[in-house]
Amino acid sequence: MSFININEAATISGKSIQTIRRMIKQKKVRTKQQKTPQGFNYLIDKDSLEAFIAKQNEAIAQESAQESSTAAPTQNDTNTQERPHRNLHNDEWRDEFKSELGKFTETVQKLVDQNAQDKSNFFGLIKTFQDRIITLEDQIKLLKEPETTWWQFWK
Repeated sequence: MSFININEAATISGKSIQTIRRMIKQKKVRTKQQKTPQGFNYLIDKDSLEAFIAKQNEAIAQESAQESSTAAPTQNDTNTQERPHRNLHNDEWRDEFKSELGKFTETVQKLVDQNAQDKSNFFGLIKTFQDRIITLEDQIKLLKEPETTWWQFWK
């Protein structure tokens, strides 16, 4: 038996550390305790972890197979239907996740760039309107009736 710590188990399984702790608490994997000055750490049997993950993936695959065979999509449901769960190996799952994350990051970056461009255009438009208003105010001042009229000039 080879034992691994919780962090390694999380990395191998692709699950969070908190999920691994729940698995330990529910006794879904074999563990042993390693004494430390602060208390103890759990060490997880690698074989039992891999067996549990394989069993979980099989159950998910069977559920999705049953769902896909019993629920034929209607014409309206084709766009809203979820992607079926694929039983991927951890490396394949990580690669797919990284690919999806990369696409998402690209989309967000495009939106940020577009927002910056729109902001720049908006402030340019405001500056143009301010300049035109100032010009119009100056022209209105010039068109105002002069303070003195021609007959007052001779006084």
